Amino acid sequence: MPKTDPITNLYRRHAPAVFRRARQILGIEADSHEVVQEVFLSLVERTEQFDGRSSMTTFLYAVTTHACLNRIRNRNNRNRLERQQWPEPPLDERDRRLSPEQLLMLHRALERMPGDMADAAIYYFVDGLTHQEISQLLGCSRRHVGDLLERISGWGSEEPSC
Repeated sequence: MPKTDPITNLYRRHAPAVFRRARQILGIEADSHEVVQEVFLSLVERTEQFDGRSSMTTFLYAVTTHACLNRIRNRNNRNRLERQQWPEPPLDERDRRLSPEQLLMLHRALERMPGDMADAAIYYFVDGLTHQEISQLLGCSRRHVGDLLERISGWGSEEPSC
């Protein structure tokens, strides 16, 4: 029978416990499997980190706990940075999106609207852009955009109510 190396024996003996600990903290099976791999890869790369002052089980328990906490911190930091880079639009801007029925009515009205009014309607109701963003796209003032959108809201009887 071929002889196995100490890391393989260590993995076979302790990987299930490391996985259970990771899953207990993270609650996500896929992440827990990754933590198991990270913990044992770390041992392969830096065997000196286990200095023998505690049992291997105690050491792996602590290492797994720290790996899970780092994963949680990294996830939280990544989410925070994503929110900073792509913030949620204010509630009033999210709520102005049109339902499928309203979008159909808008399409019908767009066929009859003048060009700049139709552009403003698309940018505002479909794309969810702000007055400032629309004014930059149309090359006009924010006040003019507000006037266009006000005229749109009174455009015919088939206009979407927003």
